[in-house]
Amino acid sequence: MYKKMEGFAIVTGSARGLGAAMVRQLAKEGYDVVINHVSDSSREIAENLAVEVRREYGVGAIVFQGSIEDYSTCKAMVDAGVEAFGDKIAVLVNNAGIQHSNRFEDMTPEEYEHLIKVELLGSMHCTHIVLPYMQKVKDGCIVFITSVAGICGPEGQADYSAAKAGMHGFMRVLNSENARNNIRVNCIAPGAFRTDIFNYFPQEVVDGITANIPLRRMGDPVECAECLSYIINAKFLAGQIISPNGGGTTFG
Repeated sequence: MYKKMEGFAIVTGSARGLGAAMVRQLAKEGYDVVINHVSDSSREIAENLAVEVRREYGVGAIVFQGSIEDYSTCKAMVDAGVEAFGDKIAVLVNNAGIQHSNRFEDMTPEEYEHLIKVELLGSMHCTHIVLPYMQKVKDGCIVFITSVAGICGPEGQADYSAAKAGMHGFMRVLNSENARNNIRVNCIAPGAFRTDIFNYFPQEVVDGITANIPLRRMGDPVECAECLSYIINAKFLAGQIISPNGGGTTFG
């Protein structure tokens, strides 16, 4: 029987990929979880994930549909978690995101504005709503899922890299302002991980990415979830960027 933890966790963008792996890890560690997804096509996947973690780990799990680019939607998600599990929010994982691949001059303002709203402003919205709960009990862990793109700036990822680098700066300020209240804020900046997005890439592109990783393979989402576990349980870790990347610091 798994130990039940006090408080619950919220993982945005968590029906698939890295987000789903992190939901499973948090449930394994005994946290009730809020699973967030956006599209109707993800609803059944998210519901099945909730059923899975309830059955496997004996935790509570609810599913919330909505885009974090809207502040009121973020508040409704947090409110749903509090109603289901109580007002102690132990962990917030800002994972939801989208990605383009185009030179900046070929992007439309609508495209890069939308990405910044989801990636950066959405994470800020969720954090702004959750922080008072953590400050009240002087405890909590906030994790931003960023990317090596926010460190190295790969070609064709101007808006994505800007958003991820912005999250790094945001994390450092949050840590400075909140560590004294035992609220730890950190980032995970993954390299290339084998998720659904790579199913749409030509095999030669996938092979090229893999060839540039010293370990000669992409990461498994479980390995990103292991980093999350370390951050949650490493009580002296604050204001840091951990990058699981197989030794590779670029995508190309």
